[in-house]
Formats: sequence, structure tokens, C-alpha cells
Amino acid sequence: MWSVFVVLCFFATHLPIDALQEGESCMHQGETGICRPYSTCKRGNRITVCSYSPSEAIVCCPQSQMLRPQVFSPVQLNRGGTERISVQKCNEFKSLTTDSVAISALTLNPTLVKIEVPKCDTVVKLIVGGNITKPGEFPHMAAIGWRTPNGGYSFECGGSLISDRFVLTAAHCYVEGPGGELPSIVRLGDQSLVRQDDGAEPKDYAIERFIVHPEFKWSQGKYNDIALVKMNEQVAYTNFIRPACLYESDTLSAPSAIATGFGLTEDFGTKSDELRKVSLNIYSNNLCAERYRLNRHIRQGVRNTQLCVGDLAGGKDTCQGDSGGPLQLTREENQCMFYIVGITSFGQVCGSATPAIYTKVSSYLDWIESVVW
Repeated sequence: MWSVFVVLCFFATHLPIDALQEGESCMHQGETGICRPYSTCKRGNRITVCSYSPSEAIVCCPQSQMLRPQVFSPVQLNRGGTERISVQKCNEFKSLTTDSVAISALTLNPTLVKIEVPKCDTVVKLIVGGNITKPGEFPHMAAIGWRTPNGGYSFECGGSLISDRFVLTAAHCYVEGPGGELPSIVRLGDQSLVRQDDGAEPKDYAIERFIVHPEFKWSQGKYNDIALVKMNEQVAYTNFIRPACLYESDTLSAPSAIATGFGLTEDFGTKSDELRKVSLNIYSNNLCAERYRLNRHIRQGVRNTQLCVGDLAGGKDTCQGDSGGPLQLTREENQCMFYIVGITSFGQVCGSATPAIYTKVSSYLDWIESVVW
């Protein structure tokens, strides 16, 4: 992948302040700020350059634009005190979401400074009750297919690409099709499963192994509903295909998240051939525990390895065919990078006011890492 190298000339508020140093007070578009490294300040349409460090521009950053430093909880750390492998891999994947751009100010002796520019549009938080996505908007999205008698494929489950060989999905997706066949392919990079003119660049990968979590038991309900699909060759990353990160904290930082899938658009309705997205609320597990008291899939109650997610107003939900697909968040510092929070597991009536149950990814990081890395 080629890096973009562009020299930009900044005018007006882009001109450097008289060489203010990092930590000094400054003014940006009438707002008081602090001179900080560009990477620690939320990107806006305009910047005010204080000075330059050897690695990046020092910009005037108002309080409202300061990015909070990421604090690692114990679950993110290995015994040696270093970042766990999934966090290290996430940091590697982030480089796929940006292009390198060099900037320079109009000064007598300008210094070129390289910055990273996002290569994606910000996700609009709008599948039952959801919106059709744009090609490449969710480049980690996978569709899991079963071979049909006519030589085609039936895509009945979703998943998330999390490395160059593995897709994360639900354990209950490992089922036989109508003819007794098991899932055989993973399709990556697609936006429409039937049209060829959607602007996407999909690729199919054969499944080498379907690894179900060892504690998933059909007889005990949909607990530990998580699995890994290993493809038979290394995935080639493109603008339409790249991995997502695994959400590492046991505590969710947002009240809502985005679900994506190719499933039914309403209960017993038609299956969507277009990838859809929907913003769903994350509720206390106590709410789902009450709503699912008599549900045969979780007779032991809702566990802390599960999430209660939906819309109490009704009309927004995942449905049949969305199983295994991702529930995801982005973070303020990089809206191009997705973090998989949950896996679509099961629910009641699609689009109802009763939230659905999702597998909580952070509860299974040790198992995922032991298989994938």
C-alpha cells in the first residue's frame, strides 16, 4: 500500500504562533488552548501550529478537543506488564486506516512534518430499523456461506475479520445446512451479496477449520456462543478488507454500539442482500434477566459473559441471518478503527421492545488469543 505524500501550505490560523513550545497557552479560533502534539488533539477542519517537534506538529489544542490518554485496565495486560497480544495487533491494524501526509507552514525555513490522515468517512450511527451501508464502511464484516445444490452459496451467518487468517463468529453458526453440509466459505469485503455493481471488491475464502468454544454445549443453551473460523489462506488487506480490534475492557465506555448484518429486515420478512447497520442501546443485564426468565436458551440466567442490547422503543434490532455478526464501537482518536464488543447470539421477536443477547467479547480474550496468535 502506497503512502500519500503531500505538502500543504497553511494560511490564516494555520500560521505558526511565534514558536510556542509544548505546554504553553495559545489561542485557536478565539478559544484558549494548550500547545500539544497533533496526535493528542482531536482533528478539526483547521489547525493552529505552535511549533514543530522532530516527529510531528505541536498545535494549539482547546480543552474541548483534547484526547484523553488511554488507560489500560488489568485485563489488558499480560503477566509481564506489557500489552496483551490482541492490543499489540490492534495497534498494528491501525496503520491500515491512515495515509501518511507531510505538512509545511509558510515560513522561511519550513520543516516538513508527517501526520496520519484517516482513509475513511466517519460512521453515521443509524437490520431492522437500520440503514444500508456504503462499500468499505465496515471492512472487517464477513458473511459465512453454505454451498447450495445449484453451486452457489447461502449466507446465513455473519462474522468479523480479526486477523489475516481468522474470523470471529457465533458457535451456533456451526450447523448443517438443508443438505447436511457445513459452512464452507467466508466472503469478505462485500456490500451486496447479489449485485456486482455495488462498488465493493469482495473475495471468498475457503474455511479450513471452524473452532467452537470448548464450553459451548447445545444442551446447556447459548452460553459461550463464540467461535473462530480459520481460512485456508492468508487474507490480502485492501480498502474493503481489513481486521477489526477486539474490545479489551470489561467495562463498556459507551451507552450504545453499532450492529451490522445481512439478516432479515423484519421477523419472518425477507433477507437483506445489502449490508445494514443499526445503532442499538446497551442495557443492564438485569433487564434481560427479567425478560428472558423462561427462555430455554438461558435457563441459568443472563451471565456476565453476555450483553443485553436493543431498543426499548422497538423497531431496531438484529434478526435471523445476523447471527455471529459484530456489535462494534469506534473511538474518538480514530473513527476508522472498529472494536468488536459483542457477537450477535439470539433474541426473541425481531424488532420488539425486548433486547437481544450478545456474547461479550472481552470475556473471551484469553481463549481468542490462544487460538489466533
